Amino acid sequence: MVKLSSRIAAVTFIVAVLCFPLFAHANRGHGHEGAGSEFQSIVHHAKDLGLTDEQVGKFKSLIAEHQKARIQGQANVKLAEVDVRALMRDDKADMAAIENAIRKSEAAQSAVRIETAKAIRTARTIFTPEQLQKWRATRATRHAEEQQPNQEAPKS
Repeated sequence: MVKLSSRIAAVTFIVAVLCFPLFAHANRGHGHEGAGSEFQSIVHHAKDLGLTDEQVGKFKSLIAEHQKARIQGQANVKLAEVDVRALMRDDKADMAAIENAIRKSEAAQSAVRIETAKAIRTARTIFTPEQLQKWRATRATRHAEEQQPNQEAPKS
């Protein structure tokens, strides 16, 4: 009985050690969705920021393109991770193949981050300098308010 418990504990430990990095890696990058919601917020506050109809149209187009790129990129990451997990489970898999699969997954993650960086840079070019300054100021205020969740918001 003690031998069986020891074996189960050992197997559980080995599985946890081998699988935890994969699960941790698979969940990385989800914070990059914030750019899309940030763009939505810009459109929502268009009047306050003094955006023209043309600027709003550019932001809406940017939102759609960013969403498409993010969805495609995340799908590529998930597909690459399927390959990594399959190779990790295959005792006969060549270590070079595992390394290549991991590198492919990392490259897919990087591509998602790069697309987000490009979208943010594009968004900055849509604003006038004054609008960008105003957006940054209101964004800083919103983020400060979000950091204080225990305080009740003032009622209008």
